Amino acid sequence: MAHLAGLGHALPDRIVPSSELAARLDVTEEWILAACGIRERRWLSDGEPAAALAEKAALAALSRAELTPGRLGAIVVGTGSAPRAFPGISADLQRRLGAPGAAAFDVPLASVGGLFALALAVDLCPRTGPVLAAGAEEMSRVLLRAPLAKETAILFGDGAAACIVAPGEGPVSVVDVRLGSDGTFAGALSLGHDGPLEMEGRTVILQASRKLPAAIRSVLDPQGLSPADVDLFVLHQANLNLLKGVARSLGVGEEKLFVNVDRVGNTSAASVLIALSEASEQGLLKPGSRVILAAFGAGFSWGAALLRVAG
Repeated sequence: MAHLAGLGHALPDRIVPSSELAARLDVTEEWILAACGIRERRWLSDGEPAAALAEKAALAALSRAELTPGRLGAIVVGTGSAPRAFPGISADLQRRLGAPGAAAFDVPLASVGGLFALALAVDLCPRTGPVLAAGAEEMSRVLLRAPLAKETAILFGDGAAACIVAPGEGPVSVVDVRLGSDGTFAGALSLGHDGPLEMEGRTVILQASRKLPAAIRSVLDPQGLSPADVDLFVLHQANLNLLKGVARSLGVGEEKLFVNVDRVGNTSAASVLIALSEASEQGLLKPGSRVILAAFGAGFSWGAALLRVAG
């Protein structure tokens, strides 16, 4: 058993409304809203690295966990947009925090990387002590490598989030985590070292709409639970239409979905952890509640975690 001892997130100051992108892409704002439900997203300013956001998120999580960086046993960062092949954002984050000695590595999976980082932290922490699991993305840099493509430019934002995963039960216990991948679809969502983001939108949405409900049921079924027994669903904020579709597939009301994609966009590997941190700040992790985290992304890879808030 492991628990989440602290959460934190950080977003850039620069707000990019859909009206601004609509003018650049020669589409209407209404078209963007219908396609993805995103009204605005945050982009990093020139010279501002994602590692700086990760540091801010990590310090907030450490403060809430009442830990110093030197107490960390490991640092795991999910990202799909690291600015160099190696070392990863985790090395920059470790240096910024002043936590030498702790194992630090990246999980290079867009969209689902934050959830995979959390899952790894759950397995690591009994051996290492508290683990910092984070997601950090600078997707705006990826989008601007080539002329903006409307299908992807409307979706992505930048951001970071972090959680401290510690052994034993605690305020938010991790009951179970299940992960999966299918490399058959690796080419449908990919990013080369210098090229543009490649995304087959229809394939991604189709597979996500199938794999997310199945992943959620995979952590509920062994506990004798159904989607109706879940109080809050915190999913990867890919697209508002996808979120609503997953709710319909599970037979739950949209009021059980946490949604921030409309105002922060799709922050890829940071998405699900930003959403969880915001949900916590808003008092939505109520005593005794069951919470589902679930994400789908590059690989294709997917996963879900069942959390239980102490009563």
